[in-house]
Amino acid sequence: MPAKNMEIAASSGIERLKPGVRVAVAFSGGVDSAVSAVILREHGFEVRAYHLVLTERQTGRDEVRAAAEALSLPLEIIDVSSEFEGQVVRPFVEAYVRGLTPNPCVACNPAIKFSLLWEKARERGAEYLATGHYAALGRSPETGDLVLARARHIQKDQSYFLCRLTRTMLARSVFPLAGLSKTRVKRRAAALGLKDRSESQEICFLLGENYRDFLLSRLESSKIRPGNFVDPAGRVLGRHRGVIHYTVGQRRGLNLPGPTPYYVTALDPDNNQVVIGTKAETYSRSLRAGRIVWSLPPKTEVFSALVQIRSRQRPAPARVRLLSGDQAEVIFDQAQTSVTPGQAAAFYQGNVLMGGGWIEKALIFDKQPLESF
Repeated sequence: MPAKNMEIAASSGIERLKPGVRVAVAFSGGVDSAVSAVILREHGFEVRAYHLVLTERQTGRDEVRAAAEALSLPLEIIDVSSEFEGQVVRPFVEAYVRGLTPNPCVACNPAIKFSLLWEKARERGAEYLATGHYAALGRSPETGDLVLARARHIQKDQSYFLCRLTRTMLARSVFPLAGLSKTRVKRRAAALGLKDRSESQEICFLLGENYRDFLLSRLESSKIRPGNFVDPAGRVLGRHRGVIHYTVGQRRGLNLPGPTPYYVTALDPDNNQVVIGTKAETYSRSLRAGRIVWSLPPKTEVFSALVQIRSRQRPAPARVRLLSGDQAEVIFDQAQTSVTPGQAAAFYQGNVLMGGGWIEKALIFDKQPLESF
């Protein structure tokens, strides 16, 4: 059986915990984290809730306190806004200046929730950390090592956002919602008398603000310079408002007349250019990823995998070749649209997450030669 079709039996990871251990829960006050806490308590664990204040503008603390009080959960609110600014927000802004389209949630999870929160909870006696992510844990059939896997409710699976967790982080983690659907979680929350305050699906620190407006408020005007739209051959097609306003695959807002719709195919911040092409020219067969964290290290230099390049995209079959350091090259079986530098690439074998890194470069389909391996 090809490695990319490997499947394992996955669960929340609760079964490996000893009775009575103290478990810290990352607590937003939404139904996912609240039901996670209740499930843990029902299994006989000592549960304590921790709510992180990520930005000075963050609201909802009263609702968080009310939810914890309704569940009789010990709650501590911890201000980590300074660390969040330095490790998540500032890199988010700087990435756009470099022509990248970042995914701050993939950055936040290992840096803030599974590191900073964990250290503070451990200092207070916690032995494990639980979150309301829809993800699962299992054992590698070859080594017996603990691995991350997709949640049973595949439509809600959030393992992609956890793709850069280390093996050490997984060893202390629990995912109580591994086997539940969102519908069941909402029903459980309603039975507990909790309001349906679901976790946000947007970038949390924007607080409803358009990300471009957020960037404009953070950047000096000298870093947002108008420049040229160019085609792949370098011919000037028009003027753009600044590289930060665009992302690979974008069609709307270009305001460029033409016989067929134009799409952004690449960003060139060094020359302050936005490369424009046809829909076909947004497709790529290959990418290079870097800063990869392998929670299930590959056993060979070249292997088959399912590679997911966006949070709402289905993983695509590909061949992967390890490069020096923490890099890898990917050749997809079929070309993928809008392979976007700055986004995360998550590597799966069946329902098992092997690891993840950041997309550094994409090759435009039929425009650049591919080396087979």
